[in-house]
Amino acid sequence: MKFHLQFYRHHITLLVCVLFIFQSVFSQTDTDTRDEVININPSKSFHLGLYIGSYFANKHTASIYDGYGYDVNGQRNDFANSILRNAIVNQYGGGFNGVDQIAQLLNVSSQDWYFNEAGMPINLRYNPTYMVGLNMRYKLENKQSISLNINGTKLSVNGKFVINTTATGTSTNPAFNNQNNQNVFTVTGAEQRLYFQLGYQKYFGKNEKINFISEFGLNVVMSKVEKNQAFINANNNTLVIDLMSAYNLDTYNYIRAKYFIGVGVGCYGGLGINLNINPKYTIQLLYQPYYDRIQLGDNPKFKFNHGIGLRVYYNLSYVSGS
Repeated sequence: MKFHLQFYRHHITLLVCVLFIFQSVFSQTDTDTRDEVININPSKSFHLGLYIGSYFANKHTASIYDGYGYDVNGQRNDFANSILRNAIVNQYGGGFNGVDQIAQLLNVSSQDWYFNEAGMPINLRYNPTYMVGLNMRYKLENKQSISLNINGTKLSVNGKFVINTTATGTSTNPAFNNQNNQNVFTVTGAEQRLYFQLGYQKYFGKNEKINFISEFGLNVVMSKVEKNQAFINANNNTLVIDLMSAYNLDTYNYIRAKYFIGVGVGCYGGLGINLNINPKYTIQLLYQPYYDRIQLGDNPKFKFNHGIGLRVYYNLSYVSGS
């Protein structure tokens, strides 16, 4: 429920921004039409713009945050050597004759809890998020443009893992003894992506104010893993496990650089509506598919990501006369 509320809140905020921009721009239209408008070159002009929208990432690289991790040779760990198991069972579960913090947190004895491979996170997905950026274009003539965009986004990942507890000797009814309880907890990740796009825009229709628009071009995508944490919340206490700390040793330098920071390539497209509000401002409402290889993890592949957004251009070649 919290995820859905956050998702809808993002889109409500975007809608408010759209309405505000429309109101601001249209309120200037009457003033602009009363002035003598002088365009330095009506057929060729530079435009500077801002982009804000929603970004929907595919789940392919989300498995980086599932707690298995990599060994010093860059091979994906099995469950016995996984980072999450080592943290829960050995580091915090008294596996090295230390204090069993997991048992204390769950309010059970050390013999009454266990963590196995069935409890590992599966099917992790990225949450929908914002994308914002600086967009530029050079208008070749009224129907064509060359564009250069720099857009960035910060993604989050949520997944669930399970620690089982066994209720031994807690009931006078033998049917309830040795009953397994599944305690569900959260694993999270955070990631940054920065898109550099060089593309071409084409406009369709004869109306001077509103047209359909299509665009396509090339992507270069810089990606970086920021965080990977597990949270065990029980009895009003929280244990935070930093899963990235396992890579702090110098022997993992190569793995960190290869799997957690990368530059990928791809292409993008776009379909939408172009609104020429007045000689100064243009608004574009767009759906954009991205076909990228996000260069993270041990198995990067070309996959589709998607975006929906609003772009506002300002004509730098515009001059208003008195």
